[in-house]
Amino acid sequence: MAADSPAPQGNSADKYTLTIGSRLEQLAMVHALIGEIARQYGFGEEMETALLVAVIEAGTNAIQHGNAFDDHKTVLFQFRVRTDDISIQVDDYGTGFDPAKVGDPTDASRLLNPHGRGLYLMRELMDEVTFSVRPDNGTTVLLRKTRPLPSS
Repeated sequence: MAADSPAPQGNSADKYTLTIGSRLEQLAMVHALIGEIARQYGFGEEMETALLVAVIEAGTNAIQHGNAFDDHKTVLFQFRVRTDDISIQVDDYGTGFDPAKVGDPTDASRLLNPHGRGLYLMRELMDEVTFSVRPDNGTTVLLRKTRPLPSS
């Protein structure tokens, strides 16, 4: 990643790719990349924090639930920064995932259940969150956040 890369023009996208192993401590590299992208493109603290929470949560789920901490599997992060938004694709190589099976953590009967909070946070912090199971049975999570208009 070049630190002096120009800001995207029009509908073009700057792309950044990072592959990590299935170990939670490797999410520190994702954290660092998000910080660098946020600084480079002037996202601001609120947007950087939203990206950090949502993307790290998606990565944690990919490592823990998707890849089941398998040392032979990786997690792929692809960032696309455009003039009007940023999208992040997170791919694991597990057995697939159905988000409909995860209950609403804000439901009174589930308030003490520790599961599902990460999905809730991703959906609250991002403008778009989609999950799909690929033909290889891995899961792809797509996160998208609209970039704020530059202040005049």
